[in-house]
Amino acid sequence: MKVTIEQKEPCIVDLHIELPPERFQSEWKEVGAEYRRQANLPGFRKGKAPLAIVEKKYSQDIEQEVTRKLLDGAVREAITEQKLKPVQTPNVTEIKLEGDRSLRFTATIVTRPTIELPEYKGLVVTVEKPVVDEAQVDTFLDGLRGDLAEFKTVEGRAIAMEDFAVLDYEGFIDGKSLAETYPDLQPTYAGRKNFWIRMEEDRPIPGLAAAMVGLNPGESRDCEVTFTPEFGEEKLRGYKVVYKVTLHEVKERVLPPVDDAFAEKLSPGSTLEKIREQVRERLTVNAQQNFTQAVRGEVVKQLLALVTVETPSTMVQQESSAILKEIVRENQQRGVSEEELRAHQDELLGAARQSAGDKVKLNFILGEVIGRENISVTHEELAWRITNMAERYQMTPQKLVKELQKHRAIPGIEEEIALGKALDVVVSHAKVNGEEPKPITATAPSTHTHSPNVTNEEHVHGPGCGHDH
Repeated sequence: MKVTIEQKEPCIVDLHIELPPERFQSEWKEVGAEYRRQANLPGFRKGKAPLAIVEKKYSQDIEQEVTRKLLDGAVREAITEQKLKPVQTPNVTEIKLEGDRSLRFTATIVTRPTIELPEYKGLVVTVEKPVVDEAQVDTFLDGLRGDLAEFKTVEGRAIAMEDFAVLDYEGFIDGKSLAETYPDLQPTYAGRKNFWIRMEEDRPIPGLAAAMVGLNPGESRDCEVTFTPEFGEEKLRGYKVVYKVTLHEVKERVLPPVDDAFAEKLSPGSTLEKIREQVRERLTVNAQQNFTQAVRGEVVKQLLALVTVETPSTMVQQESSAILKEIVRENQQRGVSEEELRAHQDELLGAARQSAGDKVKLNFILGEVIGRENISVTHEELAWRITNMAERYQMTPQKLVKELQKHRAIPGIEEEIALGKALDVVVSHAKVNGEEPKPITATAPSTHTHSPNVTNEEHVHGPGCGHDH
């Protein structure tokens, strides 16, 4: 076997591998013999057909299997020979089987960068600790009041801002209906019937509410709206649209008073004081969780700032794609349209790349901490994580384990847990707001189901960058 190394960029090498014809012929004999043992051809008992007939019938399948086995074996052999420690599955390209049965191909290997691990214990972190006061309790209760609000029809006056309108409206450009011009346009922009809107300046259509002010129930009006060149819906950017509006009713939201009757509606048998106490407790728990996350975030920032390392571009690209998909999914769940997402795609891509680069770098740093602290993952920790994942995916743990094993994902989950534990160690040794740290042991189980900026079930890390010396 002949191997030529080409350094593509830091921590990425191409192995140009050439296998002599003898390797192919030897593997062909083994695979062909196995096909013969399993062959069930007409006129022959199973496993008794002549090898030449079996090879002729299954030549393409045999060649594919021989090639696959040779590729797998040669890549492993070359990695061992060159003392490489991959952090990703090698990518095999440029496969060429010559007429003499010599095999040439290229294997791209991504390895771990060399990191000078800084002193990660004793980081000084300052994060404002939130205090829950009665004003926050009142604000939370106001939100609950909104959930129990009633809507009453307003009589004897025209509509005003902050009212709720029940209306029909339809948009037109140059006299032609938007719905006809753009059949795939969102109905919110094209037009709706018996639709409720709150009279706000920018929602759901910027400028429409202001143009409706003074309209009485039963009246109609042409309301002109000019969409900005930056508007989220690309089809409407820069256009003047006339919305023909017919107002049916004006509604006013009436909030219930904050008293014991209000508390009874929220929780039968409760009182206002009990509800306030429950809200106070919930806000306190949330504040502590936010504080803990903020501390971890500051620790992560400091770790990233302390280490200079070039991360493999392929890992960053893959992570960017995963993060971008998650950003798009979250925005779609929030009701953001595809047009709005496309309008901000450069901004989203930039954010995804930055986040991906930081995440890959952080995982490498924490990988060093794992080794330094001799962090391991117990069976109980793995079982706990899988049980939580099963609940999230609404599957039984047994079924999820089978799926994870099928996709060889369990080592990635163990790595995720270990990375979270490594960050726990760093955080526990940090001096937060001048207080002395309360360190945890390196092997203590992590209570964090997810570690911010760390988790990734697909990352596998190994020591070394390029060659081991």
